[in-house]
Amino acid sequence: MNKQEYMLIALDMDGTLLNSRQEITPRARRAIEEILRQGKQVVFSTGRCIGEMEAYLDAFPSMQYLVCESGACVYDLRKKEHIARIPLPPGQVLEVMECVEGEDILTSFFMGNRPFMDSGYMQRLGEFGLGEFDRVFRQSVVRVDSLFSFYREKPLEVEKINLFFRDDGSRRRTLEKISRLPLSLASSLAGNLEINAREANKGEGLKLLCRHLKLPMESVIAVGDNSNDVEMLRAAGLPVAVGNAVPAVKALAKEITDDCDHDGAAIIMEKYML
Repeated sequence: MNKQEYMLIALDMDGTLLNSRQEITPRARRAIEEILRQGKQVVFSTGRCIGEMEAYLDAFPSMQYLVCESGACVYDLRKKEHIARIPLPPGQVLEVMECVEGEDILTSFFMGNRPFMDSGYMQRLGEFGLGEFDRVFRQSVVRVDSLFSFYREKPLEVEKINLFFRDDGSRRRTLEKISRLPLSLASSLAGNLEINAREANKGEGLKLLCRHLKLPMESVIAVGDNSNDVEMLRAAGLPVAVGNAVPAVKALAKEITDDCDHDGAAIIMEKYML
């Protein structure tokens, strides 16, 4: 397929579009703006929820669609409404809580497009490898005294659960228990676990969006770096891995571009969308 026939590019954010300083570079920004100006679609396909993306979205007022929360939310930014939502069943949320209780794990629930977590963990982000996300957490997180007590008293719909671990032992014990449940499990950072409903992943979210837009998957490019991008790359006509991607993502890619600190995503946008 020549570049004129690609109509949508789905970009993972952390480790792909964003560099190691959590920035969209000027080159990538120019490419996104020009693609949107031409009437094609640039879609952020991310494990983040909308509440964690506001600063990036403000930079692109003409962007219309998102696949977020690892595919549990497909969202129309202009209409401010969901195209699709795939929340976790409440019983499975309680089962995950039972697997986590007794461990020192930073746990976040995405509810109503915002992250909720225990306020006590805000001072301990560095212990869980999240120091670089300090500003994002402080700006977006809804803090509660006890997340699990809050949920038991007010069981809102949970689109996604994020677990962040201090050590491999805690991660191994928790994963052994959670992997027995009928859930979608992935990772986007070292030492984290992302939990969605079994039917939710970035690939399914991208397919739902393309059906809504009546776009064939052959006209879609997907760019990613980590295990939560695998299904998205499988779904796309042109799967691309950035140079810093994990081996499983590189194995699926038809093309490998430069890493996130050398404008790998921008190179693909310029090559195939402009």
